[in-house]
Amino acid sequence: MNRRTRALVFATLAVSGAILVWLVWARPPQAVLWAALVVAAQVILVAVLLGRHDDEDDLAPAVLESITSFDTSLRIGEETMPYLKQGLNFESAQKICEIIRQITEMDAVAITDDKVILGFSGVGCRRHQQGGPILTGATRYVLDTGEARVVNDPRVLTCDEPGCPHPLKAAVVTPLKFRGKVVGTFKLYRATNAPLPTYVVRLAAGIAALLGIQMELAESERQRQLVVRARLEALQAQIRPHFLFNVLNTIIMFSRTDPERSRELLVNLAQFFRRSLTTRGNMNTFQDELEYINIYLSLEQARFGEKLQVKLKVDPRVTGASVPVLTLQPLVENAIVHGLAPKEDTGVLGIRARQVGDHLHILIADNGIGMDRETQRRVFEEGFGTNMGLGLTNVNERLISLYGPEYRLRIRSSPGRGTAIRLRIPLQQATQGD
Repeated sequence: MNRRTRALVFATLAVSGAILVWLVWARPPQAVLWAALVVAAQVILVAVLLGRHDDEDDLAPAVLESITSFDTSLRIGEETMPYLKQGLNFESAQKICEIIRQITEMDAVAITDDKVILGFSGVGCRRHQQGGPILTGATRYVLDTGEARVVNDPRVLTCDEPGCPHPLKAAVVTPLKFRGKVVGTFKLYRATNAPLPTYVVRLAAGIAALLGIQMELAESERQRQLVVRARLEALQAQIRPHFLFNVLNTIIMFSRTDPERSRELLVNLAQFFRRSLTTRGNMNTFQDELEYINIYLSLEQARFGEKLQVKLKVDPRVTGASVPVLTLQPLVENAIVHGLAPKEDTGVLGIRARQVGDHLHILIADNGIGMDRETQRRVFEEGFGTNMGLGLTNVNERLISLYGPEYRLRIRSSPGRGTAIRLRIPLQQATQGD
């Protein structure tokens, strides 16, 4: 490698390093993904420089080639990532092959697992069709050893189909690795008699590494989602017995003073849990959440009588919105039990829901005893006070887990003047299976 090419390689590494430093400092959305793509692009770029341009006369084309390769690798990473999130299967592999062939302009591109061809795009015959078995010893060698193999002998890839118009004559086969194990191969083909240029071999290795990084990232994201889902289900399970015990206490009280009213409340409670048990997943419609609240309020109004007044104002446009299950009821319960119940005079609970841009805004306010600043600071601590923190902490953590820290609960309160809790949820219609 001559001095100018060496200098260009170092300059390339410096630019890529600067980009990585910016990603760490600025932390833009999907920073980890972009950092991985930059590293893979850097590998491909340097490989092209080292493999193709050793003459000083080729220095200007090398710069152009390096820029093109960097852009190519980023395009490949960006366009293939949505399909790799589905896992490596027939559908995703086929799409990835089509994308890479279009970007690289190779004669053919293929992806296999350890047994069959998962995806194939380009010239060739039915021997190379998706779903076909692995035929060449070169591919078997790569699967067994984890080492890339270059095939420049047309006889190895010679098509035995009579009259095949586009026989494949050269290929580079690289291993696809996931967590250190070879799970398949990635191949680039040429239909010309000339041996494969070194830069094509290095390009294949770089793309295979890029696909491996993306598979790792996709699996990490899938595992993160599983952890989030498990946490949400645990939090959801935590709130149900807390709600049930409070309602049962109210019903037990009426069983002594008004048995008929107690029976009515039991019917309401049965209806509540019947609806709750038929709900699947962590999401529900806002309308169903309102019905939960209405059943709960009927139980509490039976307990407090005229001492509890409720004002409800809901924008009809948001009734079909998708919201986390049991998000509103714990907040309403907290307002009644900890805000209004200690008041000596009539308490007013207000619930307002409206659409603001592409978000659902919900306000739950009361004119209860309120909180001082120290209480507000500690209110999200689970178990703080007389179980005050349970409902608020639960809802707050679920909102953060689902949507991010910017969607945490917002509380404003003053001693003797009441409390207002605001929450914001991205507005999307509930779909079956939420």
